[in-house]
Amino acid sequence: MTVPAVTQEIEDFVDRCVPLTGFTAFDLYATGMAERYLDTARQQVGPTAFAEFWTAWSAAVDAHGGPQDLSPVHLEVARALAYLWLTGAWPRLAPAAHAALRRQMANEEFVVAPEAYVEGLVWRTFHGHPAGAKPPGFGTWSVPPPPQPTAEGLRQDLGLDEKPVFRTGLTEEVALDAVPVHLLPGYRASRAIPPSAVPTAAAAVRSDAPQEDA
Repeated sequence: MTVPAVTQEIEDFVDRCVPLTGFTAFDLYATGMAERYLDTARQQVGPTAFAEFWTAWSAAVDAHGGPQDLSPVHLEVARALAYLWLTGAWPRLAPAAHAALRRQMANEEFVVAPEAYVEGLVWRTFHGHPAGAKPPGFGTWSVPPPPQPTAEGLRQDLGLDEKPVFRTGLTEEVALDAVPVHLLPGYRASRAIPPSAVPTAAAAVRSDAPQEDA
């Protein structure tokens, strides 16, 4: 079997996505989705707009900066790209960014491919696996997961400076459970409404059912 060589474009894409996702290049290549994700992002944002975003993001990375150095529209594209790597789905963009990019497609979240869901990096953040795929093996449930890496350890693994970087919307580092709700990914309504408060759907009315007299 002939294995296609990684193009310079894909190599650059993966390298620049390392600080965006917090995962190593090895982890990103291991998903097998790099080319698909690049094509998806370029299609969803538009070739010209994506090239402008990529230039801005590359400049920020080269200057040891992060998403905080991007414009609001480019920041939204960066969020979408990170979301894509983590979940295998392209998210719904903020309405302002969707309008600014003059996107012609529907602004809806979608999974780019069945294998993208399985290869989502989010499963690795808690040493889990997607339901029905990539089972860890018999008896591994009894083995405690490794400890959560520290921010300092992640910086050393990624070769980052001591200065905290790659923050989005925060002035200093905080614990995950202290991140403001409006900075978390996903549709806000799904986080603001508890499941118990969501009304159930009305029962379907059969056309052949007898009608009650008023």
